[in-house]
Amino acid sequence: MKRKILAGILVLAAVALGVVAQAEEGKDSVMVPGKADTLKWAEANFHYVGEKSCKMCHKAQYDSWLTTPHAKAWEKLKPEEQKNAECAGCHSVGKTKADSLLVNVACEACHGPGSEYKTKKTMEDPKLAAAAGLLPITEATCVRCHNKKSPTFKSFTYAEALKTGIHAHPPKEEKK
Repeated sequence: MKRKILAGILVLAAVALGVVAQAEEGKDSVMVPGKADTLKWAEANFHYVGEKSCKMCHKAQYDSWLTTPHAKAWEKLKPEEQKNAECAGCHSVGKTKADSLLVNVACEACHGPGSEYKTKKTMEDPKLAAAAGLLPITEATCVRCHNKKSPTFKSFTYAEALKTGIHAHPPKEEKK
């Protein structure tokens, strides 16, 4: 009987350590916007679904995004650059659960993989959306790609970039 209790305690301790380790790994990523490892945490816990999932509820933002260089980022690469992981990393979103590459700098490239936050119910609750992987946009989000390591780097100032916008944010309609 004592062995079963001891074994049970050891199993619970191992599970608890695993949960604590996962919480520690994700804690900085979810709670501290702009940390360099935020996207890695999100990629490990969620999967990409593609911008068409976002378009269903965010049509105005999607249509506006289509007019930006980000929407055409992949085609700016030469074929050999598309095969280069460093280039592809900034000119694509990532791979879906089915291992399809999502090209261009679409929604999830900045907001994180949408598999868990894509529902209307989740998106209506900012805390729930953050817990489901929706990443806040900060200067660190942009400088992951807009930095001096890029062979085509041009001066980048986050405050100035915000003025030009990546996509439009139409005001929310007043509820009647």
